[in-house]
Amino acid sequence: MTAALVAGCCVAGALLGAWLPVDVVPTEDGRTVAEGPRPMPAVVVRSGWGRVMILATAALWGALAARVGTAAVLPAYLVAGAGLVALGVVDLRSQLLPRRIVVPVGVATLGLLAVAAVATPDGAALLRAIACGAGAYACFAVLRFVSPRSLGGGDVNLAALLGLTLGWRSVDAVLLGLGAGAVLAAAFALGGLASRRLRLDAALSYGPFLIAGALLVLLVAPDGRLLG
Repeated sequence: MTAALVAGCCVAGALLGAWLPVDVVPTEDGRTVAEGPRPMPAVVVRSGWGRVMILATAALWGALAARVGTAAVLPAYLVAGAGLVALGVVDLRSQLLPRRIVVPVGVATLGLLAVAAVATPDGAALLRAIACGAGAYACFAVLRFVSPRSLGGGDVNLAALLGLTLGWRSVDAVLLGLGAGAVLAAAFALGGLASRRLRLDAALSYGPFLIAGALLVLLVAPDGRLLG
């Protein structure tokens, strides 16, 4: 059953990956979205980055199925995972994290977590997920207020989605996931500065690192414990 589930999720993830809404037209100042996001399957299947996105979505869905199995929370994780892939691609290509993706994915994830809470039943996990999402949003909003050049509004919204997704498992998972994202971003920046491929005033997309850190924890240490 698990092997069939993993294989099915891989195939479904590959099909969905080609239709993720990653076509975004920024405004003239580049601070928000003028048009989109919308799917661009013809471009995706012909481009190198698009094929990588398809493979990433397939691999992520398969890995989530292998990790979670037939647990009631799997649909919520699959929706969140697909949304995070789309957000990562958009941020890398346009340095934007559109609210038009974050909000629908967050609402759908919350709804599916509520279904999982009823099916489990585990109301405490749902309340913890909501609290973690709100807490992550508040913390990143404060960080953005203190240093608006370091974080954008999209990063704050993304933190809420990651807090919601990881919070179903534990508070430790949220802290570890967001912390891992910060470490990955810092390591990349330091490496870029050391190799002189980045300047001190270079704009760095923070979203992909937050996403990578959260997914790493979700797959490797979902309870927020790397050891033990």
